Amino acid sequence: MDKLNEWKEKINNTVFAKGKYTKEKLIIAIVVSFLISFILVIIKPVKIWDRLPIFMGVILFVSLHGIFKLDKMYEFIYKKRFYIALITLAYCTIMCYSGSSIGIYNHIIQGESSETYFSPILGQYRGIRSDEWSINGAICISQSLGDKEEQFSYYNDNLRGTRTDMLSIVNAPVKDIIMIGKPFNLAYFIFSAERAFAFVWSAKVIALILVTFEFCMLITNKNKLISLFGMIVIVFSAGVQWWWALEYFIWGMLALILIDKFMLAKKYKQKILYALGIFISGISYVFIFYPAWQLTFGYIFLAIFIWIFWKNRKEYKINLKDILIVILVILAIGGICLRYFTLSAESLELTMNTDYPGERFELGGDGAKVVFSYVYSILFPYVGIDNPCELAGMTSLFPIPLIITLIYMIRNKDRKKHMAFFIPLLFLTIIYSIFTFFETNELFAKITLLYMVPGRRLAIPLGFIQILLMLYVMSNIKKTDKLVNKDFAKILAVIFSVAIFSIAIRTCTADILGSLKSYICGMLLLAEIYLLLTINQEKSKKYFIMLLIPLSLLGGATIHPIQKGTSVLTEKPVAKKVQEIVQNNEQNNLWIVDNTNFFIPNYILASGAKVINSTNTYPNMELYKVVLGEEAEEPETKSIYNRYAHLNIEITLEESKIELLYQDSTKLYINTNKLDDLGVGYILSTRRLEEFSTEEIEIEKVYEEQGLYIYKLNY
Repeated sequence: MDKLNEWKEKINNTVFAKGKYTKEKLIIAIVVSFLISFILVIIKPVKIWDRLPIFMGVILFVSLHGIFKLDKMYEFIYKKRFYIALITLAYCTIMCYSGSSIGIYNHIIQGESSETYFSPILGQYRGIRSDEWSINGAICISQSLGDKEEQFSYYNDNLRGTRTDMLSIVNAPVKDIIMIGKPFNLAYFIFSAERAFAFVWSAKVIALILVTFEFCMLITNKNKLISLFGMIVIVFSAGVQWWWALEYFIWGMLALILIDKFMLAKKYKQKILYALGIFISGISYVFIFYPAWQLTFGYIFLAIFIWIFWKNRKEYKINLKDILIVILVILAIGGICLRYFTLSAESLELTMNTDYPGERFELGGDGAKVVFSYVYSILFPYVGIDNPCELAGMTSLFPIPLIITLIYMIRNKDRKKHMAFFIPLLFLTIIYSIFTFFETNELFAKITLLYMVPGRRLAIPLGFIQILLMLYVMSNIKKTDKLVNKDFAKILAVIFSVAIFSIAIRTCTADILGSLKSYICGMLLLAEIYLLLTINQEKSKKYFIMLLIPLSLLGGATIHPIQKGTSVLTEKPVAKKVQEIVQNNEQNNLWIVDNTNFFIPNYILASGAKVINSTNTYPNMELYKVVLGEEAEEPETKSIYNRYAHLNIEITLEESKIELLYQDSTKLYINTNKLDDLGVGYILSTRRLEEFSTEEIEIEKVYEEQGLYIYKLNY
């Protein structure tokens, strides 16, 4: 120990001491960062000037840890965090950076191109994120096309080839006051579609980071280190990143932060601003449009609201002005919702009456594989897994946070002041655990409203509760508090890690267990559980944070690529041809895409085509009545098309028919002679269709390139 102190003293008297010769070392760091970055990017020179600033920024940030004292450096970052966030957002928007996998179209449309704008800056595309790259992106961009009167209309004819609600389900930008509930999408009214796309992506990530940190500061009583830890664990959990479940956290957490500030504010100018923020957060949460998580995260935020109210009960005195402000906020949210329900009444009715998802009634179960996937989810970005989304949960270490919370409550005298936080979350833990792991009965599902929630989806909110319990205990526990002694903790850690790892092996559907990688995950699990069981010791707390931060970043921060622009949607040869036809098509004919997967119909939306079989966000009843005739009214047939559906179409000379491929995918065989009744003018196909011409309809080829054909129909 004496020698270590002696070495430290010697270093402090040299040029290597932190805080000394900072200007000189900073200049050296900038030069070295540039040189290293330049060497890295010239190894693969594609996008050199896009990659260079990113590499340089990362290397320079790491090098700053050896130049400045860490407490001062991070205090500076803390104070300037909002400015840093704005600069980062501006840079990403200007450079058109996003985390989208939209560039995957380069591989599946007309072969791979070497054009620089078709490949990612960094990382790899995630085909499994198809809702993002093949649906939402193309639909949002298609909203900006057409004449000014057509742009951003609430109802658009492009999607489904008929009048379609563009806010419900797809959350596209629309010109209406309702956009208060979709504030990120306002960027589409300010920037070009390409830059707006980048802004929305970047703004959501940055907002999530900032809001989660502030929320953790609220939970941890402003403990910055534990709040930073909590932010990273939440933001970069597999469930958040693979599902891109950002807005539940952003708006729910922000509302609670502002409620706390509203209660403690003394000036009414501040209260009014906080109330405005609560209104925007509340309406934005309503407009996420996925009840399975809106409901379950909503219960959690309600539990935290109860704690906030209890925490502030002595300082906050309710008064008439506050009551009026609250009433105005509720009325404003109600007014926006009323307008939405009025405009979207038809689409909501159709959606609620569908066989899927409208008639879905869940009883729970099947959630264990998601709850315990934190054991190996760090491997998801790096190994081949068919569907990592379905296995992605939170980095919760369930059930250990629950156990240490119970031990802390039982063994420590100051537990009474923490009950308002613990009791509601422990109650939710019990309810959620039952529904996640076991199949319940209809009464339980109806009383809790969890019949709208698949058990495996509930696993993510359950994991979020565990993280909140963990953060709260970590920030409140002291060295003198009783938890688990070290020797007993070692035994418990072995027992729990073996049990949890065994469950993870039995429930995992991915082919990654039984390998060296999985056993390393098991050893990491053992260390994490031991450190969490002894979290009342400062060393354990420090090591626990030091272990989980890099693991969280490794498993979550590398999921999405860095993609530049959206030109892959508009610059491919077939896209340019579609744009040409659309511009010259005075009859405004409809399109269908024949004999392809669902992503190609959505692809040509971004070129302005009106595509009948682009993703049908709710059933197009008229389509099926025309194609199937009287058969469309039969219960068996109706149950097939009565759903949210990726619609595959195949032209045939045989009788028209429909079949269900998957829960959200159908295939419709259309007789050529039905195309006239539908108003189809053009067909994009992967096969030759001339042989499907009839006496009434001539199918004329107008384009052929790299396996794609475009046909014009002459009636």
